[in-house]
Amino acid sequence: MNLSFFRKYRLLFFIIIFFELFFSSTVIAANLKLYFAAQNSGSVQLANPQAITIADQQVSVDKLLKLIQQRLLIAHDVARWKWNHKRPIEDLKREQELLLKVRQQATTHNLEPDTVAAFFQAQIEAGKLIQRVDFQNWQKQGIKSFPNVPDLNQKLRPSLDKLNTEFVFALTELTPVLRCPQIRELILSRSQVIIQGDGIDQRVQSLAISPLLQFQNASCKIGNFR
Repeated sequence: MNLSFFRKYRLLFFIIIFFELFFSSTVIAANLKLYFAAQNSGSVQLANPQAITIADQQVSVDKLLKLIQQRLLIAHDVARWKWNHKRPIEDLKREQELLLKVRQQATTHNLEPDTVAAFFQAQIEAGKLIQRVDFQNWQKQGIKSFPNVPDLNQKLRPSLDKLNTEFVFALTELTPVLRCPQIRELILSRSQVIIQGDGIDQRVQSLAISPLLQFQNASCKIGNFR
C-alpha cells in the first residue's frame, strides 16, 4: 500500500480502526460482566448453602400438611354418619386396629413405630375434637339427621385408609430432617397456611402437628443442616 493511497483514504482507515476498537472493548466488557456476575452468584450460594435444601424440603413438608388437612376435613362426614346412626364419636377398637397397622407399616419403612403411632394418635384426637364440636352444634340446632351422607364403611374409611398409607410415605420422606430446627420452623409457618378449613381452629392445628415438633433436644444430622 503506497503513501498516497493512505493519505487519500486516511479518514476511512481511522473510522475502521475506531469501530474495531469499539466492538473489541464492548465484547471484553460483556465478558467481564458475565464473569463478575457468576462470581457474585457463587458468593451468594456459598454464603447461604441451606437455601436450596430448605426449599426442597418445603415440598415434603407441604405434602404432609396437606394430608393432615384432608384427614381433618373428612372428620365432618364421619361425624354426620355417626350422628345419623346414633354412634359415639370414640371408637377405641378401630383406633387400636389402626395404630397396630401403622406400627407394622413403620417397621416396613424403617421408621420408629412409637413415633409413627404418636403421629397417628394425634390425627385421631384432632379429628375427634372436630367431631365433638360438630355434635355440640347440631344438638343446639336440633338437627335430627343429614341427607346424602357418605357411608362410613363403604366410602369414608377406605378414603381414610388411603390417606393413612400416604401419611407413611410422607413421613418416610420427612423423618430424617425432623431433627433440624429449620424444618420445625417450616412446619410451624406452613401449617398456618395449609391446615385451614371448616372446624380447624388453633387447638386442632396445634394438636395435629405436635408429634412433628418433638425433637427439640436432638441434633440435626443431614446434609447442609448439620
